[in-house]
Amino acid sequence: MNPARRRWTSALAAVIAAAMGGFSRFARAQHAHTHAKPLRRLDLSPPAQAEPRALRLPGQSGLLADVDLARPLELTATIGWEPLLPGPTSDVWQYAGTTADGRAVANPTLRVRRNAMLDVTLKNRLGDDTTIHWHGLMVDERNDGSGLHPVRHGESQRYRFSVHNRGGLYWYHAHPHGGTGEQVHHGLAGLLIVEDRDELALREALDLRAGISDFPLLLSDKQFGLRNAIKYELGEDDWIGNKVLANWCADARLDVPRRACRLRLCNASNARVYKLVFRAGRRILPYWLLGTDGGLLERPLRTDQVYLAPAQRVDLLIDFSALRSDEEVLMLGADYDPMENDGGMAAADPMLEHPGAPPMGAEQTLLRLRVAAGESRTLRPPAHLSTLPAADFATAAPRKLKLWINDAGRWLINEWNFHLDHHNPAFEVRRGSLEIWELTNAIRSMPHPFHVHAFQFRVLSRSDSPAQIRRLAVDRDGRTPQDLGLMDTVLIWPGETVRIGLDFSQPFSGRQSYMFHCHNLEHEDQGMMVAFDVVD
Repeated sequence: MNPARRRWTSALAAVIAAAMGGFSRFARAQHAHTHAKPLRRLDLSPPAQAEPRALRLPGQSGLLADVDLARPLELTATIGWEPLLPGPTSDVWQYAGTTADGRAVANPTLRVRRNAMLDVTLKNRLGDDTTIHWHGLMVDERNDGSGLHPVRHGESQRYRFSVHNRGGLYWYHAHPHGGTGEQVHHGLAGLLIVEDRDELALREALDLRAGISDFPLLLSDKQFGLRNAIKYELGEDDWIGNKVLANWCADARLDVPRRACRLRLCNASNARVYKLVFRAGRRILPYWLLGTDGGLLERPLRTDQVYLAPAQRVDLLIDFSALRSDEEVLMLGADYDPMENDGGMAAADPMLEHPGAPPMGAEQTLLRLRVAAGESRTLRPPAHLSTLPAADFATAAPRKLKLWINDAGRWLINEWNFHLDHHNPAFEVRRGSLEIWELTNAIRSMPHPFHVHAFQFRVLSRSDSPAQIRRLAVDRDGRTPQDLGLMDTVLIWPGETVRIGLDFSQPFSGRQSYMFHCHNLEHEDQGMMVAFDVVD
């Protein structure tokens, strides 16, 4: 998209937002967009290449520390300093706290059992509105942590609710209106692991041990500038980084045993989509897909690639038993066609806004896996992993939603844009009803990761998919292996239509307001977001 056209559009949005009541954080973000300073190459110089370093794993303290939510936890949104690259420490915005047993933690990896109570209090010392959004969890409106309920600087918010979701990898992140991209890129995000009987049975069947053969991975690309500062420009589009971090480690390396190992990945990047491929020398290694956003599949599926869009999670099992000791496997974001067909004029330097950042769709090494010495052990996943919730969408009510960009450069869902519609619900849904949402992405567009708050869904079909997606189809409905699980975020390519089935049953009453939006965070902040209400 032509940056000048985007800025003109956002200027209009800022005027409307201000005129309709108060120069909020949402309007201020748009003001920053429309009055962006000239790009400063020197401020955004790419970081030096580092030697591979051991992958950070959830430990007792610090970033990603492992925290059992059997007790209440208090976290403070603040700014800390972490040694992410060689040289000066980097500014990392974080949810920091101290556990009941005295451990200092930051963006901790939270663990909770299904049907247990999650009790987390957020204290905001960030200097601006923020929240904790419990991404993928079934919650009431007040606990959702969207921008509908911002936590002001100096104030607190207690999130307390029973976790109804199936076991799986979820995550939490900041979600203030107009500032989600900035706050997540600077670091306000962490992993949440929900445990249930199916999850525990899989660990026992495969003898999976945390930090030895079972590894959670938080992937994100960051834009580093001078003195290793994390850089973000309000108002830019599709913010991508010049370094990929795995568990907050650049150029990370992980030693793995000669057996099947589990990798549970969450894409916490603002905009970058990864095509996940494992390569040993010139060989592409197959792996089993065990689960998606909403936990385990019914059975493991064999594949050699999945597309991991922002906010999506995948649960993978890869077998290293046939590899030699010290052999290296690269976990790649392999090259693909990014299909950025939004009609913008190609700039002479397409990376002007992101110096040193590989273009979207270019190959990147995400993690180096080194096979450790030791006896080989062959393991295969169980034939049956779990049972997905049953739902018959044959008579479900249809609803059509179009994702597109207008001639003024405004991203829209149907005719809605949050800059124009604000908190006004686009429609109401009856609690307990079933609906089919038909999501069509315009040809003149780009891939959009579509996320629904508080409800997971089933992908029913894909049609008019690009060739790189059609070749992954495993059934007559055009679905890929990744489409066969429970999802809360689905990637929709230009020209493609994806039908999803939603069950709006929930254990709450009264009017509950939620959001759905593009999880390209710059698109979300530009208003590609809609409110809807669930009513009795």
